[in-house]
Amino acid sequence: MKNLLIILLFGQAVLFSCQTEEGNEKLADAGQTVGKSAATIAKSVKSGIEQATKIKIDLSENLKNRGLSTGKITLGSKGGRHNMLNVYMIFDKKINRNVTMKVMDTDGLELGRTKVLVKGEPGDAKFVDFVFDTRTNIDRDNKIIME
Repeated sequence: MKNLLIILLFGQAVLFSCQTEEGNEKLADAGQTVGKSAATIAKSVKSGIEQATKIKIDLSENLKNRGLSTGKITLGSKGGRHNMLNVYMIFDKKINRNVTMKVMDTDGLELGRTKVLVKGEPGDAKFVDFVFDTRTNIDRDNKIIME
């Protein structure tokens, strides 16, 4: 943020000091530099926020051995507040079984559990919703276990 402020102040100083054709060219160059720097800062902030809010699921060894892996995971609501995990599942082997998802708080206490029948063929991939009780409120710092 400090760097962006310095760049913007520099750009403003150049603006007031340039009133010739050469000055206008310098001003255009300075504007491009400011724009590139601002875009870089914005991308870095976005990346940092995404990393801080990323939801991680611990997948059991049993499910990994059955050829199951996960991709994108999002947090949603269904009749409650943040009580649904939408998990992109990737199938390397055929699977047709109940999968249990557990949510633990920061003290290790279980605060939610749900079971979903998951079916997939080798090479398939799809989103699967795990909806918890409406009183379950999943936070991004909760430990989430899929078994």
